[in-house]
Amino acid sequence: MLDTDLLRQRKIGVLPEIDIAGQVFTIDLRLNELRNTQSPDKRLGLDEMVTAKDGQHYLFFFDRENQSILHASPDLLKIPENTVLMKIPDELGLDPVGMARRYGLGDEYFLKMHPYDGTLKGKVVPLDKSGLPEYVARNQQEQQGLQKKQLRKLG
Repeated sequence: MLDTDLLRQRKIGVLPEIDIAGQVFTIDLRLNELRNTQSPDKRLGLDEMVTAKDGQHYLFFFDRENQSILHASPDLLKIPENTVLMKIPDELGLDPVGMARRYGLGDEYFLKMHPYDGTLKGKVVPLDKSGLPEYVARNQQEQQGLQKKQLRKLG
């Protein structure tokens, strides 16, 4: 069901919003980012997110305290307490009108496949299904191995 009032608002320039773990972010495809509506300096770059296997969603680790994307790196030895894995729609699901404009198409072009309803909410995925705990455990083992190696060199 297409909400015509929301579509009218979008056509006059009101950007859509999405709930990310309880925080509202403005979707700005022109800048390729999600911007915290209350704290615009808190930004989530769409190019920093991973495309899900279905090709229609993004996945990213979200630090709820800092309201930022957590990047898994070899020096990550502990999962930050306020981290969740988020799953959100891709650009067509986030803002079909913005995508149509990006490609020079009419505002309604993508709306049949991706209706604009204005109630976007990211899905929190359990961390135990993310692979992050295993990744951190591997990092810890490698770190311990390096420490043992250094101790043997010194001893």
